[in-house]
Amino acid sequence: MMAVTADGEFVTGDALLAVYATAFADAGDRVAAPVDTSLLVDDALADVGADLVHTRVGDVYVAERAVADDVTFGGEPSGAWIFPDDSLCPDGPLAAAKLVDLVANGPSLAGRLDAFPAYPIRRTSRDVPDKVAVMERVHDAVRDAYDDVDTLDGVRVDLGDAWFLLRPSGTEPIVRVTAEARDEARANDVFAAAQDLLDEAA
Repeated sequence: MMAVTADGEFVTGDALLAVYATAFADAGDRVAAPVDTSLLVDDALADVGADLVHTRVGDVYVAERAVADDVTFGGEPSGAWIFPDDSLCPDGPLAAAKLVDLVANGPSLAGRLDAFPAYPIRRTSRDVPDKVAVMERVHDAVRDAYDDVDTLDGVRVDLGDAWFLLRPSGTEPIVRVTAEARDEARANDVFAAAQDLLDEAA
């Protein structure tokens, strides 16, 4: 389930995830979302005293993590929204009803979105004939160069003010490259560094 504002503006998956997350999480709670989720969600949750816990990409992995008592909501920017108190399956009509209830009894959707910053995120996919071997080399190179490395799903590097992810497709001979920061110049630099790593490993 995706959404538009009353003025017809399409809401990105990360922004909608932040709307749900901040509506259903309180201080001390956790929200489950995949490793390619925007910093926007981390920052929005920090404002309410909650945390984001990463999962592998795929709503089944979000649902598995949402079983934990401390997880009050789970979602994927692709439009899969999980409300553990109701169901562990993504449910579009339920998510739509929840959103209608939120905007009927509080700020409008556009008003909620206005509270969130917009962070530049970069994405591309690269053809890689032997993605397993390439990712092994990427893993080794990243471990040597960076301190905060997560290999839950691909290789994700947290730089504090930015992050990048190199993740092999599960169905195609490609590696997806994602990078995000809180400003344009930093996002471009991190995106270039991530692609350089892939080039060197290919």
